[in-house]
Amino acid sequence: MTKTANVAQKSSISAIWIIPVVALFVGIWMLYQYQLNKGQTIYITMPQAEGIIAGKTEIKVRSVKIGQIDHVRLSDSQDSVIARAQIDKNYDNLLTEDASIWVVKPRIDETGISGMSTLLSGVYLEFSPGESNRLKKRFTLQEEPALIGKDVQGGRFKLLSYNAEVLDVSTGIFFKNYKIGQIETATFDWKNQAMQYGIFIKAPYENLITLNSIFWVNSGIEIDLSADGININTGSLSKLLKGGISVGLPDQQAPGDLAKDGHSFSLSQNYNQALEERFYDFDYYLIEFEQSIRGLRVGAPVEYRGTRVGTVVEAPANVIIDGKPAHFRAKSTAVPVLIKVEYGRLYHNNALAKEYWKSSIIEWIKNGMRASLKPGNLLTGAVYVDFDFYTDTPKSELKKLAQYDVFPSVSSGITVLADQVSDVLNKVNNLKIEDSLAKMQTTFSEYQALASEMRILLSKPDTQNLPGDFNRNLEKITKSMEQFEITMRQFDKTMASYQAGSQMHHQLEQTLLQIKRLSEEFQPLTRGLNEQPNMLIFDKSLPSDPQPRKQ
Repeated sequence: MTKTANVAQKSSISAIWIIPVVALFVGIWMLYQYQLNKGQTIYITMPQAEGIIAGKTEIKVRSVKIGQIDHVRLSDSQDSVIARAQIDKNYDNLLTEDASIWVVKPRIDETGISGMSTLLSGVYLEFSPGESNRLKKRFTLQEEPALIGKDVQGGRFKLLSYNAEVLDVSTGIFFKNYKIGQIETATFDWKNQAMQYGIFIKAPYENLITLNSIFWVNSGIEIDLSADGININTGSLSKLLKGGISVGLPDQQAPGDLAKDGHSFSLSQNYNQALEERFYDFDYYLIEFEQSIRGLRVGAPVEYRGTRVGTVVEAPANVIIDGKPAHFRAKSTAVPVLIKVEYGRLYHNNALAKEYWKSSIIEWIKNGMRASLKPGNLLTGAVYVDFDFYTDTPKSELKKLAQYDVFPSVSSGITVLADQVSDVLNKVNNLKIEDSLAKMQTTFSEYQALASEMRILLSKPDTQNLPGDFNRNLEKITKSMEQFEITMRQFDKTMASYQAGSQMHHQLEQTLLQIKRLSEEFQPLTRGLNEQPNMLIFDKSLPSDPQPRKQ
């Protein structure tokens, strides 16, 4: 009996230990299965948790639930919110590093009304998977929803705008009035003070975007005023309300090479500006002018015998030499102007045009090629830079100032005319007419005395008894002296007509007085043109009426 009891006691003790061990293994297995089925845990950083509820807010892809928010807390810095979410194990492969996530809620904007279903169900998070193979667990909530899914075929490009109007996200992009894409993102670069747009072009229309494509803002209404009258073209209602971006090619140009994804283009205010701003390949040059550059504006053309080859960039140029502006140097009176030679204006193939210019410019300068200022508009006083050959100029060469090549110049225009007039007046002033007239008067008196002596000599009897040939010669000399005396009397009368009190002197005084009066009448006009160059076209703006002071 004792042996049997001991065996039963040992069996009961073994059973007591086996049951907890089995239960432990079962619990571990269940926990493992739970963790295995639970999927991946991700963390989403957001500025605030408006509408986000732990245990209720869902995460969806194309309206299919893939996870749920299970915990919401403040970040350690307390300036943002961190939401923890559990993603179903079947969707772990969607958590790519280039994925995006945003809140879906009722929205009303230019594109219409969206997210109305969330009025009853509450907001949810829309998840847009990316294309990367690398996965991650931490995401940042986007402020705005993605307009175009990453699985949509097409091309993405960038637009940079310095002076065009600001456009909204979702603004359409049109090719020959057909919508081929839209703006995806719009940000302001405060450092460069420019708008940066990310645009999407739907397939297969991304093949229309080439390296020589130009982009400009299309307001939906175009007005053309010509000799035939006024022509008004309007686009669709959406373009009138929202505007749009047009893309195309310059006239008479064939499509270039296809632009790759991410290529940057310039966005212009209108088509004409787009034509001017499409030249991306250029080189800078400095021109030092020994004259006033009044009337030369930024954007003024640079021409070669009427053909535009570049644009004025800065007038005067912002060049620093030895810590001082280049146009205030002690040993130079020249004013530097910065221009750019745009090779696309010389020839449609930029590479060939650049090579031709670079290989020829030194020889051109040796042969007398110089830059000068020419009047472009007499009403506004605008001038432009002109390249031409001047064979009578001193020899020069292409030199360096700071980091720029300096192109030689010659003076021209009103400055040269004023210098020529000044030279003529100086020469006239140096003639010393009064001294010459005094000498002529002395000579005339001497000839009069000589003529009198000759008459006395010829009247003497001894002179008359001389041989006939000698007498005839003396008579000829006498007649010549008398003729010279008559000529000198006429010259004396002519000079007397210019003396004070004479009629000619009076007429000359009247003419000078009229010229003076005319110049005084022109002074208000010239003063008004300086203050308002367009006063010949528009009425002169008058100062506002004075306001009485309060007592």
